[in-house]
Amino acid sequence: MTEPAPPPVPRRTSALAIAALACGIAGLTVFPLLASFAAVVLGTMARGELRRDPTLDGSGLATAGLVLGWIGVALALLGLLLFLAFFLLVF
Repeated sequence: MTEPAPPPVPRRTSALAIAALACGIAGLTVFPLLASFAAVVLGTMARGELRRDPTLDGSGLATAGLVLGWIGVALALLGLLLFLAFFLLVF
């Protein structure tokens, strides 16, 4: 008789990837520049962690957080440029 196979180990989701996605969403809604920078940093850290540890899931979450972070940074900088351009034209 053969022994039964051990049960599969459940995969964990990276906490950094979850945090990156949450900050990316917050960067587009609540805290425009601060949370967007945090999303970029956390997304980059999460992708590195996922490369080092193959037992973790969350690659899509990390990528989405990173993309949302960069979009938030770009929109915040665009808004700042438009704000400055408006006041330079007025004065």
